[in-house]
Amino acid sequence: MGVRVEELHALNPRLVPLIAHDRAGFGGAVCSCGAALFACVWCGTPSRSLWCVLTLVGAVGFGTAIGVHPAVGYNDAVHLAPAVVGSIAYLTGLLLTFRPYSLQKRRL
Repeated sequence: MGVRVEELHALNPRLVPLIAHDRAGFGGAVCSCGAALFACVWCGTPSRSLWCVLTLVGAVGFGTAIGVHPAVGYNDAVHLAPAVVGSIAYLTGLLLTFRPYSLQKRRL
């Protein structure tokens, strides 16, 4: 943001704890989603449905995370690099699992 802590305190003494809480909550959410995704892939039965759901959640998650930045005018490449690298790794995983997951028959 280009603002020192003292400047934020001068605006409102509750602003720094709010920002810290927001960052911690975001990190916890990302970690929890990653753990849930890992459990689905590790323990789930490979199926076309699972692959489609993983594709959908990846598109929504990475699409909004990356897409919101240009919408608000924040296009710093260094800031966006981890999300772009993560989306490329996720897409690579989807492409590598497409064939084995799509060939599995649905179990009822």
